[in-house]
Amino acid sequence: MTPDDLKFLASLAFGAGGAWFLIKQSRKDVNGLGAKVNKEVSVSARRHINTALSLMLLAPSDEIRSKLVDLLREDE
Repeated sequence: MTPDDLKFLASLAFGAGGAWFLIKQSRKDVNGLGAKVNKEVSVSARRHINTALSLMLLAPSDEIRSKLVDLLREDE
């Protein structure tokens, strides 16, 4: 084995370690992003429900409540 072979193996090992670190770090970033998105989805749904209930409680008449129901209805 020549010194050039040792330099090549060392640089190859260093590059592989760097690539492993970047892959591991990017997976952590993606997993963290998924947790944040899931939390925001649940918070958003709760806000929507709270807003709808607040509007229904503050509506002064049945006619306005029925209009609010039509506006807030989520047809799929």
